[in-house]
Amino acid sequence: MRETKGIAKLWKPVVNVTDLGEGEKFWSALTGLSPGGRHGDESGDVYSILSDPDEPLWLLLQLVPRDQTTWVGGTHVDLRVDDVEEAVQRTLEIGGVTINPPAFYPSDEAPLLRWAIMRDPFGNEFCFVKWPLILDA
Repeated sequence: MRETKGIAKLWKPVVNVTDLGEGEKFWSALTGLSPGGRHGDESGDVYSILSDPDEPLWLLLQLVPRDQTTWVGGTHVDLRVDDVEEAVQRTLEIGGVTINPPAFYPSDEAPLLRWAIMRDPFGNEFCFVKWPLILDA
């Protein structure tokens, strides 16, 4: 293993869902990743892997109780896009919810990026980010 300066390396994002099938449907449509298998314990399937066979990218869905307020630790991923507004619209069409609509960050006067905060059907928040930001003159 290669030496790093950090305490740990990013391995995978884990997204809490209350229904693996619905989670696979939503997150596959959102990311373009495909369900690659489920695994679990004696109680049944608890995890679903979404991956791209041509890329080393993957996402792990974790089944949690319907009352997520009893779970400590949620999830958050930033997803890079070319068009934040289009990404928001397409996500609304597959069941996502807008928490904060597209805006510049940190301000309209001195933007570094464009972003929106969204929520999936299971209450997990994620961000669409356009970065680097290239503004038309």
